[in-house]
Amino acid sequence: MIKIVLANSSGVPIDVSGDNCLSVVDCGAPPLGAQKTMVFSQKLTTTGLTSGSDDMGIDGSVAPVDFHIPASEDDDRYITRLSFIIGYGSSSDLFVFADAAAALTNGVRVYYINSYSDGVTIMNPKANYSFMRASGIPVTNTNWETRGFAAAGDYGFFINIDLSQIMPPYGIKLDKGTKQKLCVTIRDNCSDADLFNCQAFGFERLG
Repeated sequence: MIKIVLANSSGVPIDVSGDNCLSVVDCGAPPLGAQKTMVFSQKLTTTGLTSGSDDMGIDGSVAPVDFHIPASEDDDRYITRLSFIIGYGSSSDLFVFADAAAALTNGVRVYYINSYSDGVTIMNPKANYSFMRASGIPVTNTNWETRGFAAAGDYGFFINIDLSQIMPPYGIKLDKGTKQKLCVTIRDNCSDADLFNCQAFGFERLG
């Protein structure tokens, strides 16, 4: 019987993964075989389902309201980006929330629950600039706000949080068949935002 052992130049055996892959270098082309990932995109809702409410412009000051993306029953789910959009009636400032007269008191908690903790906070924005800061995009007093989100003459902004940069390379992983989830909790009166929701983007690892 002949046994062939793959080894490096020092004679150390090279491991082959469960996907029959060698950890060497990128060959510059995708591997042959069935596609094992699928695009995932969904708004965070009160039920975790697409049919749930995604309206975050609500009063959560007395009873906080959770919006979330749950783990899949069948496939590992990776969230690589969060996209927030906030619209309101009149021009605003960076140091307040939406077009309210002040910043929030408790903030909008963005976090995830994994197998090791009850919640890992990603960010807790209280003012418009807090959302901008998390996006990593430099802003000035004139370039952060735009118009026409919820109505022709209103104001607002949208920002993207790149989770793959915070947790490289695949963002936040939600293990299949678990209670893990990605959450946004409204803990203040956010009703000054006529339009306020969060869309999650990523992919699922099939099987």
